[in-house]
Amino acid sequence: MIRLKIILYLVIFVFSSSTLADPWKSLHQGDQAAQQFLDQLDQKKAKGGPHPFYDGKKPKESKFTNAELTGKSQRVAHNNPASQMIHESVEKRPKIKIDPQKDPLLTQAQKTLENPLKTIGGKDTHVAEVSQSGKDEILECEEAGDDSLESCVNELKVKVIHKKVKKEKQASIHLTGCKKSYKSWHPTACGSLLHDVLHWRRYRIWKHNTGSLDITSSFKSCLQEIESQKENRCHRCSNPRNTIPTGIKRNQIQHVTIGREASGKPLIQGTTRFCSHGHLKGYDLTTNITIHYEEETYKVLPDEWTSNCDRLEAKVDQGLCSYDSRICTQGRQTRLIEGIPITRDCWQEKLTYSCAYPAKDDCGPLRARGCAQINSTCKQMTGGTCVAYTQTYQCKGKTQIGQQITGGSTPFCLDGNCRDQSYEPNDEMMSTLAQLSLLKSMEGKLNSIFKGEEHQCSKHILNFKDCCGSGKGWSKSIGLGGCKAKEKLLQEKRKAKLCHYVGTYCAKKILGKCVKKKSSFCCFGTKLLKAFHEQGRPQINLGWGDAKYPLCRGFTIEEIQRIDFSKLDLREAFEDLMKNYQPEKLQGLGQKIGERLEIIKKGLNPKELTPKSVQQPKQRGEG
Repeated sequence: MIRLKIILYLVIFVFSSSTLADPWKSLHQGDQAAQQFLDQLDQKKAKGGPHPFYDGKKPKESKFTNAELTGKSQRVAHNNPASQMIHESVEKRPKIKIDPQKDPLLTQAQKTLENPLKTIGGKDTHVAEVSQSGKDEILECEEAGDDSLESCVNELKVKVIHKKVKKEKQASIHLTGCKKSYKSWHPTACGSLLHDVLHWRRYRIWKHNTGSLDITSSFKSCLQEIESQKENRCHRCSNPRNTIPTGIKRNQIQHVTIGREASGKPLIQGTTRFCSHGHLKGYDLTTNITIHYEEETYKVLPDEWTSNCDRLEAKVDQGLCSYDSRICTQGRQTRLIEGIPITRDCWQEKLTYSCAYPAKDDCGPLRARGCAQINSTCKQMTGGTCVAYTQTYQCKGKTQIGQQITGGSTPFCLDGNCRDQSYEPNDEMMSTLAQLSLLKSMEGKLNSIFKGEEHQCSKHILNFKDCCGSGKGWSKSIGLGGCKAKEKLLQEKRKAKLCHYVGTYCAKKILGKCVKKKSSFCCFGTKLLKAFHEQGRPQINLGWGDAKYPLCRGFTIEEIQRIDFSKLDLREAFEDLMKNYQPEKLQGLGQKIGERLEIIKKGLNPKELTPKSVQQPKQRGEG
């Protein structure tokens, strides 16, 4: 018996010595156990699924009575080899009795419990309250800067098309000539033309001819004589002359024919005189002719502007740019195009767009936490303007009141601070508030939840008027006086980041070219609902429709149940939530969420709707 007591004291001494030698070991082991427990909770939470609604099924074990549970556990223990081994070990283990009144281990432990500080550090050791600050964080985010001004040029291109038009003209020619004697005969002016006219005037020739009475070659020769002023005239006759139409150029004439009477006889009138020798002595002839010719003309095609603004127009369609100014850089002048003088008021214009950089704009959650901005650097420069900044914030750790052991000899914890009370800041509270707000919005809605509103705005390309803007305000847009009230309301909602851009389509064309565009948006009551739609729709493959017919409807109950709430990043709405939720209003947050879930569950099942006569729990913000 004495030997057994000695062994027991040695075991207690070794155990006590090891505990006092390394006091942090047990604490570290406790931390590990707690972390393992939390990990198990996370695993169970993941297995339970992301959806917050209970399916109503109960495990079959919940129906067992206490007697049934006892009997089943005894049968399992009797048949289990591990249980049998433990039972046999306990039966064979030596029985050691300890006197709680006299045993040194227990008596020393009781003294330690009565005054632990004296045991640890001596009689002057005591506990003092101290203020402990959490660790500060230095975080970066991205924020859009000023809009940049980007320019492009439109050039006016005027095209002239030349073409030939076939025409004909009815005219007459008059040929005269005379001589006093055969020897005094001068060379006949337009002799070849006179020859052809006399040729067709003869009866026997025209009587059997049914074709055209062509005088094209001789007519052109006569016209050339007149144009070159080389026509020879007989000065011994009174008023000799040849008269032919000269208003048509020789290179335009295709063919010339003598007209016919109904009987087929050539329309040649006048007289001829011949001498006894058969030579022509005089003539005075008039004949009707038809001149077939081609007249050159031209056509000025509709004005066409060539532009290098397509890249900026694409950004306008995406809502990243808005119209700023349009200036004529080459004003009114007359230019010779394809030999034709063309006058226009403006031949070249410079278009300027105000464009925003597609920054993340994720600084709102840091401001919502009360973080202070300590630095700012330009991330993206465009045309001498900083369009995106990298902002640096310092987020203070939360101050907590703790206890510190001071005085006496060297305390148990060397610096008196037995545990590091700091914590890693997180967004769990804000995420909970965001989901609580979503749950509140779902109350009483059985058909369509979180419905949006369709909005449209227009851009007039010809007069460079933009009723959409870039979402940053109206000050840099032009011609806003003609914009509709609904378009101005849309601009205000876009400034508040409540709208999702769907697309842009051409609303009006002239000569195949778009002159008016319309952009469509889906707008929501809060940034929280907008973020929920933007992240929830892709999860269930629900699109936004197209630019002409946007789909801004809400979710059905079945669609809500398919959305994984744990994958939603709702930080965009944190800044707004902090404005509405004060710390003193957050008491009993878990209970409120539970009550809200119960209300939603009843709302999703029409058979379990609470009668109107039953008083509902008070909502947040009610008296």
